[in-house]
Amino acid sequence: MRASDITRGGSTAIEQDDQSDRQRLSFERLIRPELTSAYRLAGYLIGDASAAEDAAQEAVLRAWQASPRLRDESQFRAWFQRIVANVCNDQMRRRRVVAFAPLDDPPPEPADPFRSSLDRIVLGRALATLTPELRAVVVLRYLLDLTNEEIADRLGIPTGTVKSRLHYAFIALRRELDHSTEVVR
Repeated sequence: MRASDITRGGSTAIEQDDQSDRQRLSFERLIRPELTSAYRLAGYLIGDASAAEDAAQEAVLRAWQASPRLRDESQFRAWFQRIVANVCNDQMRRRRVVAFAPLDDPPPEPADPFRSSLDRIVLGRALATLTPELRAVVVLRYLLDLTNEEIADRLGIPTGTVKSRLHYAFIALRRELDHSTEVVR
């Protein structure tokens, strides 16, 4: 083997391997603390544990592929949450499936922690009726406790749009909660 065979662009294959290892270790250091919150965020946005796992995995893959373009490691959390939200929106757009249950049989108790928590509480059921865009701003605001500006950054939308979506989400939630409490009475 000739020296020119292992030299690429002025650096040796060994130097490139060392750089790849450093990049991988740096990414692992940044991503590891974010995995649980990414899964939770995906679960509450999508409402399904299995789909949340898939979304979190896809988000990690997308983040790894885009990691060379991340300029400021201190912004990793915001950058990664934006990727998770985008993956969830993509999945919800693709799966537009409506499940029907027979009216005479009681619904089975789900084993899915997100679905069961959303189904158990009235607010969760109301939240599940929102469009993905409205649900995303509510989840980011009240479950992750982000500011409107942070939500706008995560979703890549203007702050005014965040405020508008929160407003319309509250109207829809109020309507759904009023309907739910009338049914219970």
